[in-house]
Amino acid sequence: MNARERAGLAALAVVAASWLAQGQENAAVDDEAPLSAEEILANPLQDSDYAKTTRCLSTARYRRVEIVNSQALAFHGRGDDVWLNMLHRRCIGLRKDMILSIEQTSLRVCARDRVKGMSRNSFEAAGAVCSLGRFQRVSKPAFDAMRAALLAGESNLTVARTLRSAGRTGGTAAKPDASKPGDE
Repeated sequence: MNARERAGLAALAVVAASWLAQGQENAAVDDEAPLSAEEILANPLQDSDYAKTTRCLSTARYRRVEIVNSQALAFHGRGDDVWLNMLHRRCIGLRKDMILSIEQTSLRVCARDRVKGMSRNSFEAAGAVCSLGRFQRVSKPAFDAMRAALLAGESNLTVARTLRSAGRTGGTAAKPDASKPGDE
């Protein structure tokens, strides 16, 4: 996952958390002014807040893959295990309703393995072939918040602009780990 993808992911998490917090029934008093995206991004996270990424994920660790959008995939394991994978680039033609085809070179799915969305309708063309990024383990509540923010971003121009802006300004993000390639 490159620096820009990590910045976008971190911004997405911040926006998702603040968006969900606003919808809570026990929200803060209305007199409190909400933080702006600039204020949130100006305050760096603690080292303990950063997530490690891994290059590969064993096929035994996940049960299904969810296409979140044209650049994000979620590998769901048992219980609340979720690994987020941000593709290297937006995958043209990849839609949530497609069947995902993964071209892997071993018993693990790794960064740079190729994926392609296959239409459920044989009359439609398949999506473009795209490369996986690194895997980032996230909690189920954090993933649900990110998914909600992405869906909100698709229907809400303010959220979409905030996410795009955060990616350009280099907000804080997941620190790459110092593990050897292929470590889980």
